[in-house]
Amino acid sequence: MVVNKHGSFYMRSGWGTKIIQAVNENDMIFTPSNEQMAIDNIGLGRIMIKALRYWSVAMGLTIENKLPEGIQQEPTDLFHILNANDKYFQKNGSLLLLHRNLALNKDEATAWYWLFNEWNSPEIDKEIFSDAFHSYLAVNGMTIKKDAVDKEYNCLRNTYISEKTFDLKSIMDEDTYPFLAPLRILFVNEKKKIEKAQLTKSNVPVELLIYSIAMDNANVEHAGMQISIDKLMEEKEQIGRYYNMRYSKLIEALLEAENKKYINLNNNFGNRFIELVDMDYSKLLEKYYWDKER
Repeated sequence: MVVNKHGSFYMRSGWGTKIIQAVNENDMIFTPSNEQMAIDNIGLGRIMIKALRYWSVAMGLTIENKLPEGIQQEPTDLFHILNANDKYFQKNGSLLLLHRNLALNKDEATAWYWLFNEWNSPEIDKEIFSDAFHSYLAVNGMTIKKDAVDKEYNCLRNTYISEKTFDLKSIMDEDTYPFLAPLRILFVNEKKKIEKAQLTKSNVPVELLIYSIAMDNANVEHAGMQISIDKLMEEKEQIGRYYNMRYSKLIEALLEAENKKYINLNNNFGNRFIELVDMDYSKLLEKYYWDKER
């Protein structure tokens, strides 16, 4: 578990592209001894470079390897897919995949994991977050000052919500527009609290939904195995948590997935299950990007 490893610099518009371009050019770019090179090549300050390194790992774009010559950023499969299809992050589906990675990353993005998996209320404010998340960390053996927890709340909030109004058409890399703001997964409600939006199949493309389900349940990912829809809706580290879909909206999306032959949808005495079929579910990401290009 970690807190404030990002140095209070939230993920911003353009940073995903900076990570991909920098690692493509030099996978040792975030080695501390290469700091000045990173500053010159990426065009960010020293503290922001450290934050960029953090976000690269936390969002599942790279895996760090400690080598004799320094720290290597090894691109993940998702890195390669984004590099080939959407390295400028123009599709919300790309942002959605990185949101999912954050929400599942208990070790490197603990606050994100906690909010979308452990916190059951649809809304929260800074005071409640500070008390509840601080207690969660303490129960899990992590002692930290409340001030650090407050900073974590600010960073989490700013990853999704902006205090300013931006013209999306004129945003440049240097702007402070939140990287995940286009998803509108979190918003400020009338009570001035952060609230989780309820997503639908118009927000979550069916290919990405089924990909997520298959990856989250990799232990049962082979033809004929069944997954309870109640599990998908209620259990931690499942799509019902981090995509926050209503049961009825999830069923709509699953029916579309069945029509596309991605799954079978079964009803056993009132208990609904999805049945995985004989296919490579990782290929659904490529299908998502190829279909959107047509």
